[in-house]
Amino acid sequence: MQSTRRIIGTFALVAALGSVAACGPDDTAGGGTRPARASGAGPGAPPPSAKAPAGGASAGAAAPADGCGQPPKLPAGHKMVEPVAPPSKGSMSAKDAQPTCTPNDWIYHGKGEAKYYLFATGEVKAELATGSGSTKTVPVGELWMHAGDCMTNPSAVKAPYSCSGNIYDITVDGEGKIDSIKEVWHP
Repeated sequence: MQSTRRIIGTFALVAALGSVAACGPDDTAGGGTRPARASGAGPGAPPPSAKAPAGGASAGAAAPADGCGQPPKLPAGHKMVEPVAPPSKGSMSAKDAQPTCTPNDWIYHGKGEAKYYLFATGEVKAELATGSGSTKTVPVGELWMHAGDCMTNPSAVKAPYSCSGNIYDITVDGEGKIDSIKEVWHP
């Protein structure tokens, strides 16, 4: 009788541990939540592989791990960059930013050598992040000041803005000059 109780108790313990282990960051079972994915993959998506995907994956992206799914695919003509010094009037030095899988989903980080960018001489569209998924259009000079403050004096940045990772989504014109720049918000 006592051995039957031990077997049943062991079985119950193994079942309980199995269900706890199954509730990782990708599962919403048991009341858990899962962070939004930049790639749009849902809980029914195939498990990530250790191999970088072909086709639309960002070049140099870290291999998917721990439920990140596929790396985010940027719209045509867009590039993520991380400035290495505060932008000055008309120019910016920045590293190409590649997505890296973290416990909070994909986060961009600058990699490699910094490149020198000029801003277009006409109207440059500039946007600052005001929270998750929202931005405010500002004069490009205000964006330069904000980026510089985030790099050198974050306490100078006032609401509704914040310093959230120093990553910017840029597009360039036919001459390779930045014609739009948008701060990317990271939690």
